[in-house]
Amino acid sequence: MLQDAYRQGSDQARYAALDAVFRHADAAGETAFGFRARMNAISEFHHHGEYARSFMAFHWCLTTFDRQPEVTSRHDEHSLLWRFKWIVWQMPQFSAVPLDRAIGLLDDMERRYRAGNHSLHAVYQYRGAVAAHLGDLDAAGRWFGEMLTARRDGLSDCAACVPTSHVEYLTVLGEFEEAVRVGSPYASGGCTEQPQQMLSQLLLPYLRTGRTAEAVAAHRKAYALIRANRHYLELIGLHLQFCALTGNQEHGLPILERHLPWLDRPASTFAALEFASAGALLLRRLIDTGHGDVPVRRRTDSGDRRWTSTAAETYDELAARARSLAAEFDRRNGNTYQSGRIEQRLSAGPIVAKLPLTVLSGRPIAAKAAVGDLVGEVAVRTAAGDAAGAARLRLEVAYALRNAGQWDDATETAEEAQRSLALAGLTAESTVARFLLVELYGRSWGQRDTAYAMITDLLAEPDLPAGLPSRAGLLERAAALTHDGPRAFEHMLAAAALHREAGDAAGEANALLGSLRRVHQVPQEWARLVARLDELIAAGALRDGELVDAQHRLCWLETRAGRPEAALERARAWGEQPRLRLIEAGLLQRLDRHVEAEEAARRLATEPETRDSAALLVARSLLARDRRAEAEAWLADFGLELDDLDYYDDDLDDLDDED
Repeated sequence: MLQDAYRQGSDQARYAALDAVFRHADAAGETAFGFRARMNAISEFHHHGEYARSFMAFHWCLTTFDRQPEVTSRHDEHSLLWRFKWIVWQMPQFSAVPLDRAIGLLDDMERRYRAGNHSLHAVYQYRGAVAAHLGDLDAAGRWFGEMLTARRDGLSDCAACVPTSHVEYLTVLGEFEEAVRVGSPYASGGCTEQPQQMLSQLLLPYLRTGRTAEAVAAHRKAYALIRANRHYLELIGLHLQFCALTGNQEHGLPILERHLPWLDRPASTFAALEFASAGALLLRRLIDTGHGDVPVRRRTDSGDRRWTSTAAETYDELAARARSLAAEFDRRNGNTYQSGRIEQRLSAGPIVAKLPLTVLSGRPIAAKAAVGDLVGEVAVRTAAGDAAGAARLRLEVAYALRNAGQWDDATETAEEAQRSLALAGLTAESTVARFLLVELYGRSWGQRDTAYAMITDLLAEPDLPAGLPSRAGLLERAAALTHDGPRAFEHMLAAAALHREAGDAAGEANALLGSLRRVHQVPQEWARLVARLDELIAAGALRDGELVDAQHRLCWLETRAGRPEAALERARAWGEQPRLRLIEAGLLQRLDRHVEAEEAARRLATEPETRDSAALLVARSLLARDRRAEAEAWLADFGLELDDLDYYDDDLDDLDDED
C-alpha cells in the first residue's frame, strides 16, 4: 500500500492513499511501520503545502518516540529535531492555533535541543521568525542577534536558509541596504528551498535600493521554481506585489489567475492572507490605470466550476478576505500588527513606473532581429486596437523563441499569447497555443503535472484544430507526461485502439509496446495484449531495433502472469541478444533448473552488457546447490560479494520507463 501510494499520479490521491496506509498500520498494531511511514511522509507533506497533515504525522511520531522508544532507531531523534523546525514555523501561520500552543511548541523544541546538548542556533532563528510574524519586532531583533553569535551545528538550517528569515525581518524594518547585504551572497541556492526563498524575499529590497536588473532576474528565476507548488503560496504573493509595484499588473494578472484556485485549499491561513492581499494590490493597480473591467478567469481548485469576474469585483473579494484574515490573526495575537501591515500593502503605490519583465514588454534578449521586429509589430497592433492581430503575433513570437531554444522566454510568451487569443475569441488558435504550452511545460519536471492537466483538457474537446497531433498522438503524449503508471497504460491502450481503427499497424504496435513500458503489475487484459503484439510482430510492424525490447517486456509480462515456461520459450526463440539470453538464464533458475542456469549465465559473464548480473546469477545457482565457497570465489573474480546478491536483477522482477 505504501509503494502504491507513492505511485499515485496526483498529490491529493497520494495523500489520501498515505492516510489509508497510516490507518491500516495502526489498526494492525504495526507501530514501527506506522512510525517509519509517517516520518518519511512529514517531509512530503511539508514541502508540498500539506501543513495540517504534517502536524498530525509529526505529533503522532513525537508521541510515539517518547512513549515507545523501542520502535525507533538511533537516528530518529535527529530527524525529529530537524522536523521540529518545520512545525514551529508552520503552526503560528494558522490563526485558529492558540498562541500559547504555538509558543509552547517552541519551548518544547528548546528543551529537547538542550537535553541533547545541541546548539540553540536553530531555536534562536525560529524564535526570531515567530516573533517577527507576531509583530514583536524588538524581540525578533534580540533573537536574531542571539542566532548570529550562536554556534552552528548539524541541526542548523543551510547557509542560505538561515539568513532568509533575517532578510524578511530587515525588510519589515525598512533596512533595505542591510537586507541586500545580508541576503545577496546566498542568492544562488543551498538546498531544496533555495534560491527561491531568498530571491523572493530580496525582491522588495532590490527595488527599494534601485537594483532593478537584480530584481527582474530574481523574479524570473524564483517564480519559475515555485509556480507549481502550493507550499510557496506565500512567496507567490511577494511576486504579485512585485508586479504591482513595477507597473506590471497586466503581466501579474495571469499569475493571479493561475494560483487563485489555491485559495480554496491554502497551505496555511497566513499563506492565504499574503496571497489575497498581494492579489488585491495588483487588481487595485489595474483599477487605478482604468482596467477595472478587465476579465479575471476563475476556477475552483477541483476544476469542477469555471467562471469570470472583473478585476474590480475580484479586488473587492480579495481585499475583504485579506482584511478578515488579518483581523483573525490580530485577535489571536492580541495586537493590530497584521491589519496595519495589510492596509499598508493594499494602499501601496508603484516604486517603478514600468519595469520590463518579459520579451513582449520590452525586456532585452539575445535573439534574432526577426523576433524584435515581431515584438514591435505586436505593440503597433495593440496600440491600433487590433486585439486579434496582436494575439496572433504573440503566438508567432512564442514559436520563434521556442525555435531559438530560449525556453523560458518562449513559455512566458506562449502564456501571454494563449490568454490574449482566448480573450479575443480566437478559440482554435488559443487551443494551438495551449498545445505549445504542453510542449514547453513538459520540458520542466516541475511543470509536467500542469502539462498533463492541459493535454487531458485538450483530449476532452470534441473537435481539435489543424496543427495539433492526432488524438492518438495526444494520448501518447499524455502517457509520457503522467507519473501514474496505470493511467499511462490506459492512455497507451486507447492510442493503440485509435491506430488500429486507422489501419496504422506500426503505430498500434508502438503504442502497445509503450503500454508495456508503463505497467508495473500484470494487467487484466494481459493475454489479449500478448497475443495482439505477437500478431503485429509477425506482420513486421516493429522495426528490428524495437524487437528485443518488445520480447524482453513480453517475457517479463508472462513471467509475472505465472507463465515462466512460456517466457522461456519466447526468450529462446529470439536469437542471441545478451538481454534475452540473461532472461533465459534467469527463467531457468526460477524453474529450479540450476545447472542449466549456471551454464547459460557463465557464457554471459564475459559480455559487458550482462557481466555483473550474469556473475550474480551464477553465484545464486551455486548457492542453490550448497556450493557457497565456490560462489564466493567466483564472485571475488568479479569484484563482487555475497551481499551484492541483494541487488541482483535478472530483468524479470520489475521494469520501468528508463529500462
